[in-house]
Amino acid sequence: MPISLPALHHVGIVVADAQAAALDHERRWGVAAGPIVDLSFSQALLSGIPSDVSARYRFIDTGASQIELIEPTSQPSPYDELLSIGGGVHHLAYFVDRIDTYLDHLRELGEEVEVTFDASVADGTRFVYVNGLPHEPAVELIETRAAG
Repeated sequence: MPISLPALHHVGIVVADAQAAALDHERRWGVAAGPIVDLSFSQALLSGIPSDVSARYRFIDTGASQIELIEPTSQPSPYDELLSIGGGVHHLAYFVDRIDTYLDHLRELGEEVEVTFDASVADGTRFVYVNGLPHEPAVELIETRAAG
C-alpha cells in the first residue's frame, strides 16, 4: 500500500539565538513567536549512540504551517554541523501515525535510511530525523503516543 506524506507541520531552522531569531521574524514578517521551550532528551540516540541532548525550541505560526527555531544548548547535538556554518534549514516535519511504517516503506523503496536522531518527549511523543534522502533536507517524523 502506498504511503504519502501528510501536510507539512513545520520547517525546523537551527539558530544560534532563538530569541534574536524570533525578534527578526517579528520585525520582518509581522509574526509572533510562541514561548521558548527548553527540552532535554536524556535517552536519545544520536547516530545510534545514547546521548544527552538539550535544545531551546520556539515556534512561529505562519498560518498553514509553522517555523520551529532551534537553539542547541548542549553538545553533541543533531544540530552541530549546521550551527557550525551559521545555522539554516534543518528539517521538514510531518506528524505520522507510525514512524516505523514510514521508515520501513523507505527501505522497501531501496532508500538508505539514516536515522540520525531518535528521541521522545515527556508525553511519549517520539520523533526521528531521517537524513540522506536525495533532494531533501532532513525529514522529521513525529508520532504521538496516542497513535500507538
